[in-house]
Amino acid sequence: MRQWYSMKADDADASTAEIVIYDEIGKSFWGEDTVSAKSFLDDLTALGDVANITLRINSPGGDVFDGVAIHNSIKNHKAKVTAHVDGIAASAASFIAMAADKIVMPANAFLLIHGASGMSWGNAEDMRAVADDLDRIDKSLTATYVSRAKSTTAKVKALMREDRLMDAAEAKSWGFADEVTSEKKMAARFSLRLLPQAAAEKFRAATGEGQGDPPPPALEPEVSEGLPVASPTPPIQEPDAKPPVGDPTNVVNLDAAKQQGMDEHKAYVASVTDLCTLAGMPERVGAYIRASTKIEDVRKELLDLRAKQEIVMPHNPLMGHLPKAAPTASAWAKITDKLNARNNK
Repeated sequence: MRQWYSMKADDADASTAEIVIYDEIGKSFWGEDTVSAKSFLDDLTALGDVANITLRINSPGGDVFDGVAIHNSIKNHKAKVTAHVDGIAASAASFIAMAADKIVMPANAFLLIHGASGMSWGNAEDMRAVADDLDRIDKSLTATYVSRAKSTTAKVKALMREDRLMDAAEAKSWGFADEVTSEKKMAARFSLRLLPQAAAEKFRAATGEGQGDPPPPALEPEVSEGLPVASPTPPIQEPDAKPPVGDPTNVVNLDAAKQQGMDEHKAYVASVTDLCTLAGMPERVGAYIRASTKIEDVRKELLDLRAKQEIVMPHNPLMGHLPKAAPTASAWAKITDKLNARNNK
């Protein structure tokens, strides 16, 4: 299971504890097996009567319901809680930070607040139900942000719609941070797939190219074993072999070939994941990738499986709504065309 938090009491001072949230929070939309928010709540209770909690956050967000549950559990804890945004607190992670008595941000840290989002498939009634759910969630989120903000409800709502990545100074000016400290080196590596594209690009530019490089979604650990990659060294020649002759441009650029292979595999994994997620069967991603199943074959098999089931694809776990109609064959075809077009670029 992916462990997205750690929690422990101080060995030298039993009245003090530290909580570290350094990954995507709670349930995963990508089919990954993650530690539950209930485990977080159980571990928090197990800390006992601690008086002070240091909460360290470097997270792109996650499941909104898990975020709300964690926020409430921290908010209702009798300990004095000081939150340190070590890198970024975005989306659900920013909401959790709002539960702290004090929020501290290094000068090079970031905060992003926005409303909940979800995905569904169905008719107009299904979509209206999802929109109503999102409105109710946003009302609760907005009220929490406004309670800390040095601004009006209207301005906070506008900021949430903007998806603007705030640095520490701006977050403090809004009232979302209480103290700005000197810059701190960011060491965490996690996917930025949950962030809005513009925010992800800004965060990656500020923290280095290696920060936030997303791993293939729902890729099981053993999948990477045995995948063909370009050789890092040139092939061994026999002692009496003649050196290559002709146009030197025919020499293979191994680094470029390796990068191309990685890009193609990443696009393939993303396409398989998109189809399996659409079908509500993310658990099948690993098997398809291990078998290198063609995209068209994946689509056909999923369509056959969907036809045999009455239950249809659940949407993003940010919501709990189940649509009433499965994707039609024509819809699947359009989606597959788009995936194939992406792979052929």
